[in-house]
Amino acid sequence: MARPVTSSSSSSSSSSTLPSTSTSSSSRRTNANATTTTDNTTSSNSSRSSSSSRSSSSNMSTKQLLTSFLLCALCYYAGSFTATTILHEQILNLQTQLSTLQTKYNTTQNDLRDAKQQLDDVSKASLVQTKLEAFQEERKEDITHSHSPRFSDKDNVPFMGMAKTSKKDFIDIFDYGSPVPELHGSNVLLFYNEKSIPTDLTYEEKENIINSGSSNGGDNGNKSKDGTIQMLDAKKATNNCQIVHVATVPTGDKSKQSCLAVIQNYPNQFLQKWMRNNNALSQPFQAVNRGQTEKSRIFRTPESDKIQQHWKILKQYLNTVEDVLEDLKDVAKRVAIDNTIIVLTCNMGQSELLMNFVCSAKARGLDVGNVLVFPTDVETKDLAEGLGLATFYDEKNFEDMPSEEAQHYGDRAFIAMMFAKVICVQLVNHLGYDLLFQDVDIVWYKNPLDYFHDKSNPHHDFDMYFQDDGAHTERYAPTSANSGFYYVRNNARTKYLFASLLYAGDIILQSHSHQQALVQIMAEHASLFGLRVKVLSRDMEEFPGGWHYHRKNKEFMKKVVTGEINPYLFHMSWTKNKDNKVKFFQQMGLWYVKDVCIAQTKSTILEGIDGGGVGVALDENGNENPPLVQPCCLAEPNIVCHYRDKPSKIPCSDKDPIDKGKPSFW
Repeated sequence: MARPVTSSSSSSSSSSTLPSTSTSSSSRRTNANATTTTDNTTSSNSSRSSSSSRSSSSNMSTKQLLTSFLLCALCYYAGSFTATTILHEQILNLQTQLSTLQTKYNTTQNDLRDAKQQLDDVSKASLVQTKLEAFQEERKEDITHSHSPRFSDKDNVPFMGMAKTSKKDFIDIFDYGSPVPELHGSNVLLFYNEKSIPTDLTYEEKENIINSGSSNGGDNGNKSKDGTIQMLDAKKATNNCQIVHVATVPTGDKSKQSCLAVIQNYPNQFLQKWMRNNNALSQPFQAVNRGQTEKSRIFRTPESDKIQQHWKILKQYLNTVEDVLEDLKDVAKRVAIDNTIIVLTCNMGQSELLMNFVCSAKARGLDVGNVLVFPTDVETKDLAEGLGLATFYDEKNFEDMPSEEAQHYGDRAFIAMMFAKVICVQLVNHLGYDLLFQDVDIVWYKNPLDYFHDKSNPHHDFDMYFQDDGAHTERYAPTSANSGFYYVRNNARTKYLFASLLYAGDIILQSHSHQQALVQIMAEHASLFGLRVKVLSRDMEEFPGGWHYHRKNKEFMKKVVTGEINPYLFHMSWTKNKDNKVKFFQQMGLWYVKDVCIAQTKSTILEGIDGGGVGVALDENGNENPPLVQPCCLAEPNIVCHYRDKPSKIPCSDKDPIDKGKPSFW
């Protein structure tokens, strides 16, 4: 069987292998020995080889070490260099920042030092001021009493000190409108109570204000302490005043024994006047009006007949005023330019003066489009319209007025025209317009509205402006306003002024002067209502008139006639009658009316030219001229000599003088 064979075989096989194993073991030992021998041999060889290898390895290690060392050194130095560069840059940055911080620190330190210095200066100044105030307080008794106080407590007067200032500087700040001639004194005297003495004074200035002088004299660098009144500029002199009361006193003859009394009492805005009878010192004082002189009395109360005459005129006006205003409204609206109307009034007796005004303006190319004439008769109405002027004929109030010229100042025709002046201005003002009123005896060199409408004008903030009459007399004080040329801004103050003037017709009748009544009422309204009136001084070059023609020195009028002075106008006031006005205008080279039109009506003028067949005339711009312009107006003035002693465009030496014994103007 197969299995047994297998087993037997297997066993046999097993049995047969055991010896082999033993042999193998022996063999392994032999081999081991051989191996050992071999190993020894090998080991010996290996040892030699290893020794050789170590020698070779040792050589390689040295090179590697050197290389590594070099590499490490190189890396070290490279790293060190890079680190050094970065560090250097960082150091530089830090140094820059440190420098900036140092600069800021230094600046801060400087600012702190400056601030500290300023603080020290302020502290010192404060200390000095405190000491000065303490010193002055200690010396106050000395200032007030030890020298010679101007006003002591024992005097029981409202003043503690006084100073003076330049009149010009004072008027620059406190312009009360009246003309201020340079010839009559140059300083203003100011009185102070204890609270109003100026601040920021030196000790010496304050001492001079309070004291009348020092016992030891000396010079403080400004004024000596010898009783001289302290001089201050106007701003400094009034820097501690809350209210300044201004009193103007007459500048007349200094030889008169005139005194000024100042009383602390209930307020009174007017000077009271007392005089001795017959100017005798032995006589007692009497209360008089401001116009009283040794010989006469300027101001008189209206008499009963004048009052009743005025009532009649006023009644007529009041009964018709509403209708008149309604009729005037549309006319005024058409004429006004920039809410301004130029107002004139005229009768036939003065018509050639009206014509000369228009013709001279046209010769100079000046616009008269906003002129409104209030004629007091139909003939003048026709003439004005024939010259191209707008008119308003108030028949209700003017129909009974005389048409003839005034023969002299204050006659019936003159007084009638005064009422016409009052009415026409009041009507236009009441309608809300600014206005320029002027007499007809005026010639323009340039449009005067340019002056009054100029907002850069230093006098632009006044309510009214007047030409200086020139006669700085008591009658027209305190303004000396010429009522023949003035500009009015429309406001509540001016409206009430002209309404009040309507009720003063009896003063006009009594005084024969519209100008006197207007000046009186303006003074009252300036005090009561703050009306601001500016009189354009006769010393100005812009608005000359009769005073300059008849009284001013020759050199001024020579500059006018030669063109060296270029005023706005010339007003031939201060002249007795119309005939003389015409003659003086002719001498001045200011007469532009043809002889054929003088004292003629419109119809007569037109009929006298080619049998009335006057064609349509055109002006230089191609516009139709009014019918009377061409036949009546001259392009160049008609210069005629009449009197050698009056200003003239050309020498008039061969003529007689109008004032006996006077030399030639030229």
